Amino acid sequence: MWGELGNAATVAQLVGADLGGLISKIIQAAATARRNKAECEQLAVRASMIYDLLPHLQHPEVVRRPEVLRPLALLEDTLREAHQLVTCCQHKGPTYRFVMAGRLADKIRSVQARIDSYLLFLPLISHIDIIRCLDQIHRVLISTGDGVCRTMASPSADSQLQRRLVLHGDGEYCEKFTMPQLAMATNNFAVDRQIGEGRGFGSMMYKGRLPDRREVAIRRASPRRKGDFLRELAILSPLCHHHIVRLLGCCVAAATTSSPAEEEEEDCLLVYEYVDNGTLYDHLHGSDGASSLVTTSWKTRIEILAGVSRAIDHLHSHAAPPVIHRDIKLSNILLDSTYAPRLSDFGLAVSCDEVERTAEMPILGTFEYMDPEYLSTGNLTPASDVYSFGVVMLELLTGKKAIHDEKHGAVVATSLVASVLPNMEAGDLMKEIDRGPGLKPTPRQLEATEKVARTAVRCVHSQGKERPPMTEVVASLQEALELLSLDE
Repeated sequence: MWGELGNAATVAQLVGADLGGLISKIIQAAATARRNKAECEQLAVRASMIYDLLPHLQHPEVVRRPEVLRPLALLEDTLREAHQLVTCCQHKGPTYRFVMAGRLADKIRSVQARIDSYLLFLPLISHIDIIRCLDQIHRVLISTGDGVCRTMASPSADSQLQRRLVLHGDGEYCEKFTMPQLAMATNNFAVDRQIGEGRGFGSMMYKGRLPDRREVAIRRASPRRKGDFLRELAILSPLCHHHIVRLLGCCVAAATTSSPAEEEEEDCLLVYEYVDNGTLYDHLHGSDGASSLVTTSWKTRIEILAGVSRAIDHLHSHAAPPVIHRDIKLSNILLDSTYAPRLSDFGLAVSCDEVERTAEMPILGTFEYMDPEYLSTGNLTPASDVYSFGVVMLELLTGKKAIHDEKHGAVVATSLVASVLPNMEAGDLMKEIDRGPGLKPTPRQLEATEKVARTAVRCVHSQGKERPPMTEVVASLQEALELLSLDE
């Protein structure tokens, strides 16, 4: 418990108090008390109960109110007095301790009674926070006139984004975080905590650790990209699938600006689970490959493909409304410590409803993975994700990058799809299959990889209507895995 006491300072710092430090000192001093040990231990128990309650005071607007600040300040004074009483005899002689023992016991009991009153009060502050959130929701619902949650057309005293975030982010799917929490988790967004850039809304990714010890990835957006932030929040927050990276929560806070015209701008942050084994790109093409099962095991490669296919099928067939990821590639597939994949980076994702409503939508994605039909017509469909996943399948089958160098007299940048399709369509898989160390296939593995190759060829067909739906891709990859299981 002592190791966690520093976390209480998150709230205490908002009111300029050092409650966490005081609680730590009281508990440690009580443990070494020589006289009035029972009373000191009771003080320590009450101090630890206050520590347990402090994390429930999360919202800066609440803890800065006068009706909350005053009792918190009195609580700090009482804790200081408790600390003095516990420590006052620590460095005195035995005669002094004997004479003062009875008087100190009475004072300690008096302090305990005051602390008991604060233990009753602190939960009320948490209820004030809950009532504040409920009041925001009520005002938003009333503003629509018919009880239906809609996007408001004009700003009010509270920021428009904060009001909309109540609807998107305070439901059953998404946890609300404060900026002090996330700043503490990332050492104030230090450079050494940066772990990359997201494609969505001009963002930077950071690794962090929350007070409850959860490791997280935090995406901090450009304040000018609120619409993209809300779209990704709306798309990703309801999704729950083992092979889709999990969105834990979000945060909106006032951004630091230098211009009065930018007063309404806000920092927008999304908080995801942290997946600790890097990206599939790093394992296949990067520095992580030397010791990775991705480079030495056909079973691992096909298991990864099967997991990602289930994630995409979930987006296309089970999300409501269906979702098109629009940027499926190796660097957006994360691996955990068991090499189970997580599809990530939904910064370009759109719902099929949004595609149908929008007359003209910009063509976005990573060029070497993009559906040629989407590129030429601008028509985005789930088949575009199928094409991108087909390129991923070819990369894992061949060990080559989606755009790679080949020698044709001179070194030429070549499309993987264009270079391997002729041999694969002719059934000559062995000319294209990855021949890295440990990858010489057994007859059963060769049968499984041939099934994967036939599916990949169908996925990268130039016409979307000729590509299989993801449900068929999932079934085909599952059959390949079952073939591999016969070798075990």
